[in-house]
Amino acid sequence: MTLRSLFRAAAWAALLVLALVTISPLGWRPHTVTMVGLDRAAAFALAGAIFAIAYPRRWISLALFLIAAAFFIEMLQWISPTRHARFSDALVKSLGSVIGLALGKLALVARRRWFAYRQSPDIRSGAMLHRPALGAGRDDADGIAERDAPGAARYRIPAE
Repeated sequence: MTLRSLFRAAAWAALLVLALVTISPLGWRPHTVTMVGLDRAAAFALAGAIFAIAYPRRWISLALFLIAAAFFIEMLQWISPTRHARFSDALVKSLGSVIGLALGKLALVARRRWFAYRQSPDIRSGAMLHRPALGAGRDDADGIAERDAPGAARYRIPAE
């Protein structure tokens, strides 16, 4: 099982747990020390972040899906006699899921940049400036020599 498959399973499990906690009787709910709105937003933000990591290329559809899911889960509270559905609660849950999506996207971008930074040669130390580049002396039509550094992207240096 790949890491992405684990995140996908965790995302759907988180959404299922949120639905079950939302429609369960009020007496079963654990007491917290924070505000209830913050708890709701944080729970949906966590689910949104997991969905963002599980499905990295589906931002718009994920945002629409999680907003719709927040409203649908809130409407499911009409089933429980001890719960009440409120539009403001659904908005808080929707906002939390969108914030979670943004945080998940930020985590993916930071991870990608960190790996790219670790794999790139250290330009600041001047290591690339003193070793001969592959393909040195090959001129383009505009008189610019194109040189390849091992393990780095191509860069252009004016011909001498």
